[in-house]
Amino acid sequence: MKESAATRLFVFVPPHRLLPGGKLAASTVVSYVALGASPQSGETPIALLPKAAAIDLVFDSADVFVSAIDAPKLSEAKLRLALPNLLEDRLLSDSSDLHYAYLLPARASGATTLAAQPKLAVAAVDRGLLTRTLDACGECGLRPRAAYSEIYTVPAPDAGVLSVRVDRGRGVARSARHEGFAFDFDGTAVPAALALAIRQLGVKRIWAFGREAGKLVPFGGELGVQIEDARRDLEPSATEAAVNLLQGPFAPAGLLGGLSLLGLPKLTRAQLRAPLAWLAVAGVTFVVGMNAYYLKLDHEARALRSQMETAFRSVFPEVAAVVDPVLQTQRQLSALRARAGMASADDFSVLNAQAAQLLSSAPLGIVAGLQYRDGALKITFKPGTADNPGLQNALRAQAVQQGLNLRFEGDATARLAPAGG
Repeated sequence: MKESAATRLFVFVPPHRLLPGGKLAASTVVSYVALGASPQSGETPIALLPKAAAIDLVFDSADVFVSAIDAPKLSEAKLRLALPNLLEDRLLSDSSDLHYAYLLPARASGATTLAAQPKLAVAAVDRGLLTRTLDACGECGLRPRAAYSEIYTVPAPDAGVLSVRVDRGRGVARSARHEGFAFDFDGTAVPAALALAIRQLGVKRIWAFGREAGKLVPFGGELGVQIEDARRDLEPSATEAAVNLLQGPFAPAGLLGGLSLLGLPKLTRAQLRAPLAWLAVAGVTFVVGMNAYYLKLDHEARALRSQMETAFRSVFPEVAAVVDPVLQTQRQLSALRARAGMASADDFSVLNAQAAQLLSSAPLGIVAGLQYRDGALKITFKPGTADNPGLQNALRAQAVQQGLNLRFEGDATARLAPAGG
């Protein structure tokens, strides 16, 4: 007798740091939880996952940034464009490498802008990781309907109650509706992060999910809380509040996904002829208008450049050729400051002193070398000393207070320059 398909399948994507070369393929082994008439769980290659009516991708909490921010009053389209700028200061990765999603708050009927909300739930994930995961699923004929952080597999915390999930030597706790943290747990010692959260949140009881939840129960006395084993891998209803990462270009069935569910009749070629004709007219009008607008902007740009050159020559008549008025003005001002004995913000001596002040709060001996070039300092760290996200966030915050811009690179280096430089 043929085995019936599961009603819902949760696929736990391995942490990005554990993937060989960051690659994901049909042969990659993943953990899964299948719900239905015959629930099952375990580990298997993606190609051998059970069939299911609905598939959810669950990413490691360390691979997905989730937070709640103040919601700006923007249209949905403008909000999606603004998310990289709204989250840039909170992220360690380059904003251009990330895919952003948000959970649309309740709106009044017919409203065209987001209703005023105290917080807007947002999420960000590496675009390459999400793309490779969906490609691997596509190769195996799997069509995920949702993707989110692992924190959404357990209920949001209630008064004095914290929900955690423990599996494969790693745990995740949901500390707020859209916040959580991960911790390592080998069953021999109390996780420090969990103990700290219990004290800070005033937790009295822990609701533990996952295959290794039973290993956490004996530590209830040491933690000073009551730990109850839920005897379930996860809580399916908790995912209803998740920020679904499959939005925009990653939305299921593309940008027009879901139209077939509306019961629209199939359109014939004759019915499409008139709309396509109007679309062509609109396209021609758009092209003509954009060209006219471009010519107008080009004329204004030429006039503005002429004004800048005139102003530059009036102040620095000794300069023979004017190629880039803005850049040449900055260089001339720097030269004037140097002759007057005034240090510029991007001078080596100034940056070196500010770097020393910045690194005074960092652990001793982590800097391997400094290199000054093009008005910026390149700081080289000793291998493995500056990989801690907490240390990077602390140094970046201190740099902002000093009027500096600190950007960590992927080769154990960081670039320090004046803000705006």
